Amino acid sequence: MRQLPALPAAAATLLAGRAASSFLAVLPRADQDEALRDPANRLLAHLAGEIPPIAQLTACWRVLAQAGLDGEEPPDLATLQIVEHLWSFATAAEALLVQGGDDRLSLDPVTGQNRYLCTPWPQPDVISFSSCTASSISAGALKAAEAARRSLFAAALAAPADAVLAAASTRITAELLTHFGVEAGAEAVLAASGTDATLLLTGLFAAERPRETITTILMSPAETGSGVPEAVQGRHFAPCTAAGIAVEKGGAVDGFPPGLSLASVALRTSDGLPRRAEEIAGDCEAAIEAAIARGHAVLHAIDGSKTGMAAPGLLALDLLAERYRGRLGIVIDACQLRVEPQTVRLYLERGWPVLVTGSKFFGAPGFCGAILFPRARLRRIAGAGRLPDGLGAYTNVGDGSVSRRCPGLLLRWSAALAEMRRFATLSARDVAGRIDSAGAHARAAMMRHNCVQLIPAPRPRRGAWSHRPSVLTFAVRGPDGLLSAAALRPLYLALAGDLSGRLPGRSDAASRMVAAQRCLLGQPVQLGGPGIGGLRVAFSAAQVAGGDDLRPALSAVFGKLALILQQGLA
Repeated sequence: MRQLPALPAAAATLLAGRAASSFLAVLPRADQDEALRDPANRLLAHLAGEIPPIAQLTACWRVLAQAGLDGEEPPDLATLQIVEHLWSFATAAEALLVQGGDDRLSLDPVTGQNRYLCTPWPQPDVISFSSCTASSISAGALKAAEAARRSLFAAALAAPADAVLAAASTRITAELLTHFGVEAGAEAVLAASGTDATLLLTGLFAAERPRETITTILMSPAETGSGVPEAVQGRHFAPCTAAGIAVEKGGAVDGFPPGLSLASVALRTSDGLPRRAEEIAGDCEAAIEAAIARGHAVLHAIDGSKTGMAAPGLLALDLLAERYRGRLGIVIDACQLRVEPQTVRLYLERGWPVLVTGSKFFGAPGFCGAILFPRARLRRIAGAGRLPDGLGAYTNVGDGSVSRRCPGLLLRWSAALAEMRRFATLSARDVAGRIDSAGAHARAAMMRHNCVQLIPAPRPRRGAWSHRPSVLTFAVRGPDGLLSAAALRPLYLALAGDLSGRLPGRSDAASRMVAAQRCLLGQPVQLGGPGIGGLRVAFSAAQVAGGDDLRPALSAVFGKLALILQQGLA
């Protein structure tokens, strides 16, 4: 084993305090208030953010040194330089997991949850079928993230920070490519989220065709990320970027061509039912014809939408690619990653970039995206032109190259890869059987309640298990018919909360237990027309790999849903 340089005692003391205080900073306010009753903790809170001035560092060291470290010398200039170098790597894993994203990743100071009601630590008391939106990290994935943080820290003892992050990024992208079996012909470019990856991909296309008007054709924007329509038009999709830079949401990103435009093809009818594959393919053809009349068309096919749909199918895509060769680009949105590696290989072999995330099916914390890009094509783009300057607010851009080496992103991908390795040990037959079983249990639980209506989501029949629905969407009946996505939002939040204190005083113990159980589902999504919305039960890779009996949890979810509607608790 390589001998690592010794860390001065004073530096080790300060960095240990830094790790503890950064963990304290992400806890819910009640837990923080309890800890901050100790005056020492109030002083050490200065270590939670950016490295403080020397005077504060020295004062914090004195408090920490009182723990009985006899003979420890105060930090000198050389020691403080070491502390500065290692500062970000001494951040608690839970704190790093929420860094390097936009406001969607920020934690509510009272609850310690992000806007998806998830935390950077496990929530074993929450019934969670929310992986189509976001998940709290599992215990095993958190262990993998902490191991990655320790590895970064150890490497930083002997190397510059940029080199450490670059090496870690290379290891992660290599394992990601190996998972899909595409290491010989593709590159993986990490991005903060699927939407960030979409914006970056739009920038790559703009560099590839700098003098053409590009129209992007999306499959039902409501079925993909909410910021994707802005991203494909080269616009800011949030008020703050993953690099922490404030921007104008909806404003143009510097350097993107002004002619970027958007068209869309509906996946569902106005009453929420799936449209026939031939109709979708026909609308895609019409949209492509209109787009190429103005310039170049880019079709964003989707393999795993918010509600589990896939369109157009591979045969239809092959026909379109052949018919419009040279005038049509194809992208595969596989951000849910509910798809076999061999299917991803088929896409890449055709020269089509694939958007993926580790934070949906594989359950890593949110903001864990990547583009899988055919290597030869990516290198041609890099050599052909300059990427839009405004991408520098999202990722590192220079000389036609891109990189994303944020410690938080690397830890999130480390968590995802741990779940991917575990899932890869299962046979395709086992995966298919377990998804079928989980789906049957979910449908049985829904059928026991008249307030629930299952919404179908057919997929093209290819692959060993991806056509099995691991996302089940359902509508909810209210007094005046099926509820809209907006009307489902209070119901979604009520399911996620402890409602036992809101039941009437005469309620029995069993009802209070049902009301107290926190249940997290996929967020409400619009189905077809604006009047119909759906909630989603999504099975994660960890749930499939675990093979546990999900019937009690599913019964609890729909039992609580019925109770909320009966008691008017939403």
